[in-house]
Amino acid sequence: MMLDAMNQLTDKPEWRRKVFDETIVLRWWSEVVNDQGPQYRREPLNGKPHGFTNEMFDYCIDELRANAKMFENTGMVMVLDVGASVVKSDSIIDEELRLELINAAKPLEEVPDNFKDWHPGSDGKVLDLVHPSLFPLVYGRTKILPHREIGLDDCLVATGSGEVIPRPSDDETVRDSVWYNRKARLWSNKFQWLPCEVKFAGDGVKITSYINNLHPVEHKNLYSVIEKVMAKAIPLWSCTMEGLAIEGDPRIDRVDGFKYPEDGEQDFPGHAELDDNMPDDRHEEINTVVTSHDWEEDEYDYNGDRTSEDEEEDRLLHMPQPHPFKPEIAKEWPDDDHLQKEFANEGFQVIVKLANIVLTPEKPTYDGGSWHVEGQLNEKICATALYYYDCENVTDSYLAFRHQIIEDDLRELPGQGDYGWVEYLYGIRQDAPTMQERGRILTRQGRLLAFPNVFQHRVAPFSLADRTKPGHRKILALFLVDPNHRIISTANVPPQQRHWWADSLYRSGALSALPAELIEAVVDAVDEPMGMDKAKELREELMEERKGIQGVFHNEVISFSFCEH
Repeated sequence: MMLDAMNQLTDKPEWRRKVFDETIVLRWWSEVVNDQGPQYRREPLNGKPHGFTNEMFDYCIDELRANAKMFENTGMVMVLDVGASVVKSDSIIDEELRLELINAAKPLEEVPDNFKDWHPGSDGKVLDLVHPSLFPLVYGRTKILPHREIGLDDCLVATGSGEVIPRPSDDETVRDSVWYNRKARLWSNKFQWLPCEVKFAGDGVKITSYINNLHPVEHKNLYSVIEKVMAKAIPLWSCTMEGLAIEGDPRIDRVDGFKYPEDGEQDFPGHAELDDNMPDDRHEEINTVVTSHDWEEDEYDYNGDRTSEDEEEDRLLHMPQPHPFKPEIAKEWPDDDHLQKEFANEGFQVIVKLANIVLTPEKPTYDGGSWHVEGQLNEKICATALYYYDCENVTDSYLAFRHQIIEDDLRELPGQGDYGWVEYLYGIRQDAPTMQERGRILTRQGRLLAFPNVFQHRVAPFSLADRTKPGHRKILALFLVDPNHRIISTANVPPQQRHWWADSLYRSGALSALPAELIEAVVDAVDEPMGMDKAKELREELMEERKGIQGVFHNEVISFSFCEH
């Protein structure tokens, strides 16, 4: 709840100024604590409301004030921050650059209907402008240049050259699953998305190899705009990655479970077992996190006829409260130029995607996406940046986040049959996957988000605001490949698109003496470069493979089981 509150308060206009205005803060208090809007309140437990407290609100305001000073000159704010975090900014990309991107992407949108690439399975609602699943590296088919690299100027003439990259063996790509003694193919031996190479250049960056599925000549202007957006994303990437290594003081001390007497009898008043390093004054406070109602011995049926509902009724959860905020031990603001410092000479690799979600009066709703992480292990994606550059006539949309937690850390917390409070406190459920939802981020126009690829995330449903008119949401996605583990890129793989090769032939005049019909017949007859029909067929295979991988994450993740001991 505290993470959600701070995230939503930082969505308010001029929050950095308003958080120091006591009159405005009082209104926020009324909204968060007094009015208890649904975003700040959980469902009652045992009929007792457990909402946002004054202590929680005070901590949030103190932390936001510290963050406002810390982020004052960056235009960024770190949210949903418990170890890994999401970084958001509504100002780091200005209106001029946003409009540049809209205009530069128009040629990709303004094509005949039969050339529009609607994403498979999207019911004609997701228009792929640039997508890495089309013409990826295909092991056993794609040609690579093992001894040289190509750039933007010579990539087209290199089409068709190189050596076929062999397909890795199963031994190289199948890993032992940590769950159920099964094999999990998290590393593909069939496909790999292809990143472009990016170098640092002064205050900006320069794309030095072609973006897969974005023609380097026809869309040269769009390359320039994407470079500018990449440069703006670098501080967010640096913060979200560097932030993983920076630990802060926990907002609320962890409750480590119940103590049981050595004779095996359960201590129903159930004092919490606390960290030995915790200050004495905190022991007394947190020891009351779970208390029992007064009970008489004859109220309990020792024949075992009591249900779990009966036992749950006898226990009342007292929510643990945050300790006072201490700026001196709060999480430090990470280095926002870490990426450039560490990889100034090598540069980095980025996988690029451009997509539009298009709604119409006939198709007015988008049902949302599935939970997923980006890419497969062989693509080494470490972080994502998403820029929402154009939204028109659609309702608010959100990107939801969740992450895996270690079951063993929670399994020993509850007493016998008494896991209801653990479910409530941690937002988890018995027999559900070991995932804890972190919160959701509003994806409004002009917002740039970055987050590490340790989160599962999904697009929440949204719809047309006015169902009599069309609407859209346009996104530029940039997937950062781990700079410490470079992969095969478009500097190593000549373009595989047959239509690019054919256009080059026409422009060169090499076949000008032949009739147009014969030229088309020649182009259609070759197996390589790859035609669009074959590319779409392989895309279907790639998507099926990735569905299986997401199934490993979603279905094979251990379920919570608060075992009966």
